[in-house]
Amino acid sequence: MRRASPLILLVLCAACAGAAPATTSAAVVTTATTPPTTVPITSTTAPPPPCPPAPYTLGVVPPTVVAAGEDTAGEPDEFTSIGGTHTRLWVNGDDDVAIALVRGTLPPDQFPAERGEVDVAGSRGVAGPYPDGRWVIAWFNEPGDRCDKYTMVFYPPVSPAEVEATLAAMTRTPG
Repeated sequence: MRRASPLILLVLCAACAGAAPATTSAAVVTTATTPPTTVPITSTTAPPPPCPPAPYTLGVVPPTVVAAGEDTAGEPDEFTSIGGTHTRLWVNGDDDVAIALVRGTLPPDQFPAERGEVDVAGSRGVAGPYPDGRWVIAWFNEPGDRCDKYTMVFYPPVSPAEVEATLAAMTRTPG
């Protein structure tokens, strides 16, 4: 049997040499990754308490203004819907908001047009028109805490002269 072993090896080598070319195949490996589980974060921070009413009276109002309205009249906008503020409204003959005086915030955005300095009952403020016809005035009193910030919005139709006359006749009351 010893002699047959080299012969078998020779036959096997010859058979392999004449065989068809070997084919290769690539193994495809797929892995599945699951995204990490996220836990929603909830905030338990309560909105700040509302500021007290603004300590100002208006001695003159535009002729379209008929009365001071309720503090919740009208549809809230970007000025009158900020949490923790106090808003006092004046309405026109159609019960639409004509003036809003907001205590507790400055305007939420930069003025979209040129603005100028104004005097608001002894405080320095800025006023400017908005493209939709509103006039917005912003100022603060010392020490500059949240409830020392004010925004006043005049809704159209209103002229710059009417805005100036209203601001000139504003007085600060104790409080």
